[in-house]
Amino acid sequence: MASPPSDADLALARAAAARPLAGTGPDAARRLAAADWSAGVVEEGGASHRVLVLPGTGAVRMTRDARAAARLPANVALVAALADTARLPVDLPVPLTEVVTAADGTAAVVQGYLPGRPHPPHTGDPAVLRALCAALAAVDTAPLLPHLAPPFAYRGPWPAARVERLRRLPDRLRRAHGAALWDGPWAAEHPAVSAARFPDAAEELLDTLRSWTEDPVVPPALVHGDLAGHNMRWMRGGTAGPAASPRAPWRLTGILDWDLASRWDPALNAAHLSLWHGEDRLGEIARDPFEAHRARAWLGWTALEALDDAAGREDPSSSLRPPDWPRLLRRVLPRLGRAVAALRGAGQGRSVAR
Repeated sequence: MASPPSDADLALARAAAARPLAGTGPDAARRLAAADWSAGVVEEGGASHRVLVLPGTGAVRMTRDARAAARLPANVALVAALADTARLPVDLPVPLTEVVTAADGTAAVVQGYLPGRPHPPHTGDPAVLRALCAALAAVDTAPLLPHLAPPFAYRGPWPAARVERLRRLPDRLRRAHGAALWDGPWAAEHPAVSAARFPDAAEELLDTLRSWTEDPVVPPALVHGDLAGHNMRWMRGGTAGPAASPRAPWRLTGILDWDLASRWDPALNAAHLSLWHGEDRLGEIARDPFEAHRARAWLGWTALEALDDAAGREDPSSSLRPPDWPRLLRRVLPRLGRAVAALRGAGQGRSVAR
């Protein structure tokens, strides 16, 4: 969703534009100073940030609250470090200004404008996506470590209380919505996630993923954390550019929003890409069968995250829109069932890699 900038947005944009970084260069500084930010549009989609986009000039990243403002300097430092050391074959939203703070505790920074648009969902050349996975895995993460988020940063780790809340979810929904809600038509194909068996299957999957994180089965690598949709910039036509393929009608030009980047299992990059481009392409997106296997398990984790998030939104104290449970369960329970089946079919932990 896009909207025109408010007076507060414009004031923050102008304040940030007046503080160009030393390395930005005089021409860019002049463009920032002369920018008519009122001609831009505010993209409202981010949970923690809003972005005022002025094509050809820059994108003002504005935090929604003081908590996000506290993390913004580290996020900006990470992108700057990536641009300096990673040599990724795509453009990054490099900072053009210092981070400035508003009176209400929110903050903003002007970043480079990355042209392009999201790739159409459920399509895409797996060779291009697989090459991106390889490029990310090849990055030396040592210079990035001070700026990277920890694993499980999106909604936090899974302590015992959170796991138990998830285990009780089918029973909670049965009481609120009836016994038929959880065990829909997918239950016959995925019995491991039926209402009766879901609690143990979910805990088994989480235990395995925590084990893979604490005692890695492959060397940890750079994981973007949300590699899909509006965070990836594509342009139509041509075969020039990173990982170009003669069959690809789109070329990848840039990657945004590195806030959740971490040093973690590189299979997560393939998993996130498959969520947007198609789970049926996972075997081609992953760099090898073992990475595809782990990515399938990580897709089960994204399903558990979605269920836990929805349960929180159904709480009477929440101001967020209640979930559409039939639609959500129809989408995520088969994904979770496939993850559990893959895990049980190939073993667990390090034994999978042998």
